[in-house]
Parts: sequence; structure tokens; C-alpha cells
Amino acid sequence: MVELIVVLVLIGILGTIAVGRFMERSTFDTAAWTEQLRSTLRHAQKMAIAQNTPIYVHLTSSRVAVCLDNAVDCPDATRRVRSPGGANSGSAATRTACGSGSWMCEATPEGVSMGLPGKAGTNVGGVYFDGLGRAVMINGFEGRLEIKGAELTSTIGIDPETGYVD
Repeated sequence: MVELIVVLVLIGILGTIAVGRFMERSTFDTAAWTEQLRSTLRHAQKMAIAQNTPIYVHLTSSRVAVCLDNAVDCPDATRRVRSPGGANSGSAATRTACGSGSWMCEATPEGVSMGLPGKAGTNVGGVYFDGLGRAVMINGFEGRLEIKGAELTSTIGIDPETGYVD
């Protein structure tokens, strides 16, 4: 009987700790957003090479958007790059930040911030990939992007000569 009580107490303690970890999404969202940004950048580079045309990736603190135009808001809907699956996530934040659900545009998840390393809250800028896949930084972007969540900080780098995204 004593063993049973000890086991129940231990399960209760472990359960309390584990529930706190599972309810905190910020670390998961930060890691997932970092990988989504890498995928978006790599996809844009591959499209630029395949179509032999510049593809722009606009980065703001609230979203990432892929366009055939240098305009950050990409007002011409015909110049917006469609998502590979035909639609973005469609979340409320994405609908607010992007306006449309059919193009390659996603909002930054809640609790996650994106900016230039050491310059949180600043305008991020963007990059375009030319027909050879080379990256050209635009609007003050320096080729490094910092993503922060509650307990995790990730960095994405883009090599200008090769367009490699790490």
C-alpha cells in the first residue's frame, strides 16, 4: 500500500511538471517558424532558378511573403507567388497580415519575434534570388535573421554568392 501511494505521488509530481512543458508552445512555435522560414527561402531560390526570374522574399517583423515584385506589400495579386499546396495556413494572424490565403505568405506566430540580430523590433528587409540562385539583400537586410521565442533563439543566414540558406 505504501508503494502505491509513493508511486501516485511521484506520478502527480511528474505530471505537474510535464503539463507545464506541454502547455508552453513558444519553444515549439519558434523552432517550427524557423524551419518554415528556411523552407520558404529555399523554395523561393529554387523557383528563381527554375523560372530564371527574380523572386522576392519580403521579411517584416510580422510576416514573410514571396512575390515577383519588389513592393513589400505586393499589391498586384497577379505578382504574388502561390503557395506550393495552393493555400497558406489560413490562421487569423495570417489572414490579417497577408490579406489572402492563396499566396505564399505567413504571419509570425504569437509569442515569436523575428528581426535582425541584435536589433529586435526593427524593420527586417528582404532578399531576392536571381535566375542563378544568388541572393541579393534588399531594404537593409544583411543576410542574417534572428527568431526568438520564450526559451529559444535561432538564426538563419543566407550566403549572397550561392544563395545557400543555413
